Amino acid sequence: MTYRGGQAVERRASTRKDARVPIIMNPPNNTSSAISGRTQDISLGGMKVKTEITPKAFQIKDEVMFLVSQSYFKFQGQGEILWTSPTGDTVGIKFTQLDKEARGSLDEFLSLFVHVPTNNR
Repeated sequence: MTYRGGQAVERRASTRKDARVPIIMNPPNNTSSAISGRTQDISLGGMKVKTEITPKAFQIKDEVMFLVSQSYFKFQGQGEILWTSPTGDTVGIKFTQLDKEARGSLDEFLSLFVHVPTNNR
């Protein structure tokens, strides 16, 4: 999110949906073992992931391969780390490679989220 003139402006092209789904990521150049975590939110363009480790395993601009898997939802691809939290246990990933099957699975999963308007009285 970016702020202009005191107003919040969304920079993402795709709306993110809250989703806690298991993920396994391979660090760049497979220099260490796979890292497990859970998505925090996800969209057609990327996802926020909280890892199960605290040391900084990823740096901004790192390319990672990942597998997101749940009994009802699965896809794999490649992405780029756009940001890391100060503690290094949460990262933002932009999808750079999703094949047609992965994109279809992701699109189908995201279509399950129905927007329910709230009544703020």
